[in-house]
Amino acid sequence: MSSPQDPDNRPPQQPYQPQQPYTPAPPPLSDSELAGHGAQRPAVAEPKEVRVSFFLWLAGAILLVVSSVLVLTQREAALEEARKAPPTPGITVEQLESTVTAILVVVVIIGIVLAALMVLFALKARAGRNWARITLTVLGAAVFIYHLIGFSLVGLVIVLVVAAAVVTLYLPASKAYFDSVKRAG
Repeated sequence: MSSPQDPDNRPPQQPYQPQQPYTPAPPPLSDSELAGHGAQRPAVAEPKEVRVSFFLWLAGAILLVVSSVLVLTQREAALEEARKAPPTPGITVEQLESTVTAILVVVVIIGIVLAALMVLFALKARAGRNWARITLTVLGAAVFIYHLIGFSLVGLVIVLVVAAAVVTLYLPASKAYFDSVKRAG
């Protein structure tokens, strides 16, 4: 006996399977990747001066955040000073209070943003990025100007810490480190 055959003599149909799109092969590894030197760490060890500068930047950032938050405790003193000023027609007491509060909040936000940028660029400078060293110098000037507005003892300490952090980035050992990372990169 024979088995029944398909009347059209067609082979049985396979279920539909979509084709996968073509994905090209990844590019070949560079010589530095093959040697195991990633872009994360410079080939030259960081000198003590760069490490000290990094920790000074961190200390400056922490002090900046603390001093910025402490500004909020000065609300009553700021309101008292604003009330002593000659009255402006059309400004109510509520508007004066909300303006003083808004100014204090902006000061806190500026301090926190400056501190965050200090930490970010200090990390990049520690990795040997010369552009981060230059950016930190500009940030140091911004911190100095920021603390000229409202002089305080804490502000003076922050300015001194940041100044020391900037100076250590330009010492001879630091300069040699940034130059060697630039040549290796």
